[in-house]
Amino acid sequence: MTITLRNLTSDNFDECVDLEVREDQKRFVAPNVYSLAESHFRHECVTKAIYADEEMVGFLMYCYGEDYPGTLYLMRFMIGEKHQKKGYAKEAMRQLLLQMEKEFPNQSVFLSTDPDNDYAIRFYEQFGFKCTGEYADDELIFKREAQ
Repeated sequence: MTITLRNLTSDNFDECVDLEVREDQKRFVAPNVYSLAESHFRHECVTKAIYADEEMVGFLMYCYGEDYPGTLYLMRFMIGEKHQKKGYAKEAMRQLLLQMEKEFPNQSVFLSTDPDNDYAIRFYEQFGFKCTGEYADDELIFKREAQ
């Protein structure tokens, strides 16, 4: 199984919008349609579909620039309900961080998550994200130092 990060287009838009997380996870992540609409108005945001071979399994969005001066911020990261627990998230995150390191050398990466989202916190910590102790909109902020 090959995991790739691909651009979103009119050809895969509907597939992305249809991807959802489990019911118990919905309070932790915005629907993809909301993220895609947000990226339309925040031009500093980059959206990517996560593919396992030729099937879309997830979505991510990161931002850098105008609204986030000097900050590389992972805004969204999700794997669809039927694709979870298959290792896709780990490989997609590994690829994303490598891509960010190339595109934004010596830049730390930030993200935020609900303090009750224990699974996500453990997942992000595996990749070197550390809690800063700060909050943004009731979410804990995590930082991964530049590599």
